[in-house]
Amino acid sequence: MNNMTESQRLEIIRQMASNNNATQLSPALASFVDDLRADILAEELIVEHGLLKATERDVEDEVSHLASQDDRADEDDDFDNDENLHDMKAVSPTMRAIFEQD
Repeated sequence: MNNMTESQRLEIIRQMASNNNATQLSPALASFVDDLRADILAEELIVEHGLLKATERDVEDEVSHLASQDDRADEDDDFDNDENLHDMKAVSPTMRAIFEQD
């Protein structure tokens, strides 16, 4: 099979495709294909025409999301698990003891 020409390989593929007796897709596969087609159409729309303008509802959703982030900022900070809240220039007593010379 490795010594076949490109036209021979294409002929085998053509024969395999013509021998395919599948006339109908399963409902799950058909739904998946429809979803893929919808995604491709949406992508082509955005590529050709750019993003759609924001609606009033989009703005309201974003405002409510930002407001909820403000609420989360009032929560207690987790100094133990968030390295951004640690003073990274300070050395803990344990680390200092390891590296101190007597």
